[in-house]
Amino acid sequence: MRAGNAMKNRKTNRLKKQTWERLKKQRKSPVQSRGLRYKEAGELKGSITVFLSLACILFLALICAVTESARVQGAKAQSANITGMGTFSLLSEFETKLLEKYEIFALDGASGGSFQIQTVNSRFEEFISQNVNPKDGLLKSLAFDPWNLEVESTEITGYALLTDNKGEAFYQQAVSYMKSNIGVIALEELLNLANSVDEIEEKQDAYEEDQNNSNEQLSDLEDEKQERLIELESEMPESLEESAALAETTGNPLTEIAKLQKKSTLEIVTWDKTVSAKSVTRSSLPSKSSLRKGSLTIESEHSGLISNVLFREYLVRYFENYLSESSEADLNYHLEYILGGKLSDEKNLQYVVNRLLLIREGMNYAFCTGSTSMNTQAGTLATALTGFLGIPALTAATKHAILLAWAYGESLVDVRILLDGGKVPLKKNESSWSLTLENLGRVTEVLQEGAKGKEEGLSYQDYLRILLNMGSLQNQKMRALDLVQMLMSREDGMSNFQVQNCIVAVATRVTYRCAPVFLGLPEAVMGLTGADATFTQTASMAY
Repeated sequence: MRAGNAMKNRKTNRLKKQTWERLKKQRKSPVQSRGLRYKEAGELKGSITVFLSLACILFLALICAVTESARVQGAKAQSANITGMGTFSLLSEFETKLLEKYEIFALDGASGGSFQIQTVNSRFEEFISQNVNPKDGLLKSLAFDPWNLEVESTEITGYALLTDNKGEAFYQQAVSYMKSNIGVIALEELLNLANSVDEIEEKQDAYEEDQNNSNEQLSDLEDEKQERLIELESEMPESLEESAALAETTGNPLTEIAKLQKKSTLEIVTWDKTVSAKSVTRSSLPSKSSLRKGSLTIESEHSGLISNVLFREYLVRYFENYLSESSEADLNYHLEYILGGKLSDEKNLQYVVNRLLLIREGMNYAFCTGSTSMNTQAGTLATALTGFLGIPALTAATKHAILLAWAYGESLVDVRILLDGGKVPLKKNESSWSLTLENLGRVTEVLQEGAKGKEEGLSYQDYLRILLNMGSLQNQKMRALDLVQMLMSREDGMSNFQVQNCIVAVATRVTYRCAPVFLGLPEAVMGLTGADATFTQTASMAY
């Protein structure tokens, strides 16, 4: 058995020796010989890693190209955001004093007293540049900006001004503010005043028509009256003397009223108060000048009766009147100017006083003609004054004239009360009527009493609300802007302020250049060009 094993070992050693000899002849190592066995077993070649490397490079180039495309689209979105932020930032530099005094947003586009849209554009470019390069001065070289944007140009392509379209932007902002800050009950009261305008105008027209008719009738009867007086003087002088004495005892208020009608109503109703002598020049008023116009149109979001009423209430709340404390502006009576549009306080107050007198004449005359008691008194007095002449038409015309004079006298008292700080009901009744027929001839004495005990009804400010609702809205918008300019120019550092320079809306355009970031590999491998992308973004915004 041992001999057999020894034989086996010798055979094995001989085979190993032969194998090593063969390998030496082929100059291959044992590891290489194993590689040959792998090849013989059908395994892949080692050259596959070169192909995979080339394929990976192509895939990476494609990924970089896709990433660059996505980056450019993101840069476009970012540039749109930047343009919007820049436009918003530009309008955020609104005039704060104008907002504080009048709740109006506007960007002053003036530089050195004159309108300079280039200066506005320069400011806009600063905002855009700051948003495009937010890391300027903050270790920019260490920060990665994926968008890689640069600004090529900026432009203000359009703007709207506060004075455009007769102050429409001013109107819209004022109404918007009032809608947010007025209560429902207050609005109902204002609407009631506005709705009374039609009735007031109707009664005004009736009063003026009847007054004209009465004057014509008395004029037509004057010749007949004189003839009748001559006849009575020759036929019955004693009867004429008795009638004249009766008329003198009764008193003829028409004579006193005729004297008052020749005087200035303003002097009568202001009594001993001093009227402001301030005035302005036509050239200083935007409403009477040729104004700059913007290129954008402001949408009219607010319109209609409620909006108009709210705008007029805004005027009442933000501008002074005759009863307010004296202003430091060029004119003291602001609401009176908005109504009258005259160049002096005195003329504007005179305009308002005459309009108030007409309102009261219409309403008072309507009450007189509808009152049985007052008609009876007027008829009795007319008979006493003209009955002895035996001309019924003259007596009827005189009665009518007495009612008109009575309404006029009461209206003078009403306006005097209003200007003295009292109140007067829009519609009178027996208890609120001030002037008796006996006092009609002594109306001057009644006027002296002023507003004593007159605390029921509408105030002077309420009647101004009525006059505003009866006036032209277009005129009121521009005249209010006249006052805004007057008053704002009194503020420190704003002596050159002009409402026509106030920007309320802008349209902007920005052109951007976007340099490539991820195109290095695609450019080398795929031959793609790495040119800068350029695109333009627009934005618009209004207060």
